[in-house]
This record gives sequence, C-alpha cells and structure tokens, in this order.
Amino acid sequence: MQELVLLLVLNGVSAQLSVPPECDASLCWDVSPQICITEQQNQLCQTKLQLHWVSKVPLSTCLFIADEKLQCWHDATEGSWQQLLSWRNSGLTLRSADNKILLQTQLQVMSRKPARRRLSSPWSIF
Repeated sequence: MQELVLLLVLNGVSAQLSVPPECDASLCWDVSPQICITEQQNQLCQTKLQLHWVSKVPLSTCLFIADEKLQCWHDATEGSWQQLLSWRNSGLTLRSADNKILLQTQLQVMSRKPARRRLSSPWSIF
C-alpha cells in the first residue's frame, strides 16, 4: 500500500486515507506520505502530511513530529489530521496523555540527486 500512496503522491494525486481493513489491533493508523522525494539532497520536504487513526476504546492522545505537538484529541475513538508541513527525516508519534508512545513511524526524505562521490583522492604523490 505504501508504494501505491507514494506513486499517487509523486503523480500529484491525493489519495483518500483509511485505516487498512487488515488492521485488527486495538489501535491503528494510516499515515501518508511516509516518504517524500526532494529535488536536491538536504532539502526540506514540503508536502501535505495526513493521517487517520482508529481505536477500539476512547483515548486522549496527541500527535507529535519529533517533539513538536501538532494536534490533540480527548476521549476519542478516532481522529484525522492533515497539514502542509516542511520536515526532514523525523519520527511521527501518537502519544497518550501521560506521554507514552502508542504508535510511531519514521518519516523519510529522499532526493532525486544522490550525493556526489569523489572519483579521485584529494591529493596524490605523483
């Protein structure tokens, strides 16, 4: 499914998020995109990040990117969020009210142009 979402993001098509039907855990989420492609290396990814989570029991949770709080929900069994963000490789976490990590995923930034490798050493005896 990640490949499909990545393909849709790269083609500029926004996909409707939904929790995968095979998820039978007590808490699940769907995050898109998890991989962002930039033109140059070390460039910030600037894209609309979106997620949807579902729980079998009501929870009070907050969404974080790195240690920055993005959104909180109180006594909810599901939540949705989307926002245009600039980010680098970082962790996205859904945490409980006591700051315990309930769900986490790694957001990755990749570039079209890889780092150039030096073809010869910077010095030579000859």
